[in-house]
Amino acid sequence: MIFRDIHHYKPNLERVIQRYQDLYDHPEKKQALVYAMLPFQNKIPVPPLNSLDIEKDTESYLDICLKNYAHYLDMSRTIEDDLIPTYGVNFGTGEYSAFVAGDIVFTEDTSWASTVINEWDDLKKLCLRDDNRWVVFMEETLKYVLQYTREGPIPVVRGFYSPLDMAHALRGEAIFTDMYDSPKEVAALLDFCADAIIWLAKRIHKLIGTYWGGSVAGGWLKPGTICMSEDIACLISPRTYAKQVRQYTQKVIDAFGSGQIHTHSLGVHTLPEITKLDHLLGVQIAEDPNTPRTMSKLQEILEKTNGIPLTITCTLDEIKENFEVVAGKYNVVFGSAGESIEECEKIVHWIRERE
Repeated sequence: MIFRDIHHYKPNLERVIQRYQDLYDHPEKKQALVYAMLPFQNKIPVPPLNSLDIEKDTESYLDICLKNYAHYLDMSRTIEDDLIPTYGVNFGTGEYSAFVAGDIVFTEDTSWASTVINEWDDLKKLCLRDDNRWVVFMEETLKYVLQYTREGPIPVVRGFYSPLDMAHALRGEAIFTDMYDSPKEVAALLDFCADAIIWLAKRIHKLIGTYWGGSVAGGWLKPGTICMSEDIACLISPRTYAKQVRQYTQKVIDAFGSGQIHTHSLGVHTLPEITKLDHLLGVQIAEDPNTPRTMSKLQEILEKTNGIPLTITCTLDEIKENFEVVAGKYNVVFGSAGESIEECEKIVHWIRERE
């Protein structure tokens, strides 16, 4: 046994789930939720991904990762924040597009897939097959992990590319000029990617199942919610996103009933259009280097994001400086971190006493 009962790691689980249910069902409450995370430290050294024989070493690699995560949960169990323990199977992003075509290149801690659409006739290479190497790999690794996490249960999550992110992985940088030069072909590619994501995600969701009547990806989500990265939207204009891209992300969300989006601070200019997606539960914003911190222009961003809850990376000082912007006006999840248990507890306490 690797994991203990979930309540060992999250004694306030039911209260946390209720907070998320209120976030979606009673947005008028205007809540401030909080993550307070310790730095992740591996108890057991993790071998680099590019050192593995992916056919032979996967299970031993996952054993190490699972044990390290159990150790992390033990260390952070007294932090009564709103982060629900969630294990993410991580072999990089290569498999997020290689499940239809292409080879994967592994680096030390991530992966990517080779582009396969060099000419538009190459669209014919793309297909959905049960026996695709990377479909089999994703399903088998997930089954292996679930045999250990079910006992908690410790929720497991698999994220997915958005149609635009997947199209970029398959086509490469040319996708940006294609939007002007070959809009019909781009539309066909995005539509294929939407269908492919739906096909794969339904298989993955069937394996994972539900947790406490919903899905979990750090926070509790409505059942079936699909989590997608919309990273490449950072590199296009809001108008282009609205005109050529959003309908395909919407197609995926509609297939599952609700969605959650991950994007980056580089792309806050597209947030007003991303947050027009129907049945969107939230947007998680990762901070990029050499760009203004999201918290530095929080008021402006919140005013333009259509009331969708945002998860924002921040420090306690940034929370203190901006809390009046949020309090009683917006639903926000503050994603913060501390170097110690005491620092994390201080972050949670500061927000809780202002509820």
